[in-house]
Amino acid sequence: MGGIGTTCVALGAENYDGMEGLIPFKPLYQILVVLSIAAGIWGISVMVSLVRGGDKAYRNALIVLIAGAVTSGIQTAVSQAVRGSSAPASVRFAVTLFTLIVFLIFRIPSIWRKMMFDHSLKGEPTQTAGGAAFAICGIMTSTAPSWVAQTHMEPWISGIRTPLMIVGLALLLAGVALLTTEIWLPWTRKMTLTKHTIAVQ
Repeated sequence: MGGIGTTCVALGAENYDGMEGLIPFKPLYQILVVLSIAAGIWGISVMVSLVRGGDKAYRNALIVLIAGAVTSGIQTAVSQAVRGSSAPASVRFAVTLFTLIVFLIFRIPSIWRKMMFDHSLKGEPTQTAGGAAFAICGIMTSTAPSWVAQTHMEPWISGIRTPLMIVGLALLLAGVALLTTEIWLPWTRKMTLTKHTIAVQ
């Protein structure tokens, strides 16, 4: 979302009031757009890997977070220096940096042994983690137009509102479905086992 949101300045800074100072930096912003979108797309598969577990899941997550922190950090610094304001890039940088720090804390041996990022998860733990991740991403995506409106240009907000709502709702429904299944299946198994035990008795 951050990469896509930067395209308006990266391709046409001269068309927006207050962005004229970024015209000489358009090539840099275009590179940042490509890198940010690439990191975001890869981040989807990395999130899936974190849920499923695997020996490279944690490492790949760190790479995505570092890439996001670097690209958003550069954009924040340039925007702040040139036009005296860096929102919303500064928010993306802060969130990414905070997440990176949390992931580095996870590497503390006593915490690392409990996180088990390097173990493959199967069954209910996977559904719970995946469902929660989908639901949170869905809520953030579908509500994005409302909490970014003050720092984004109206044409961008209007153009992206419907796709974000559709994708966000789909993610939310997928998350709810996974969580519901995780809760429903054990209950039905328990009820079936109870009925079977009663029948045997």
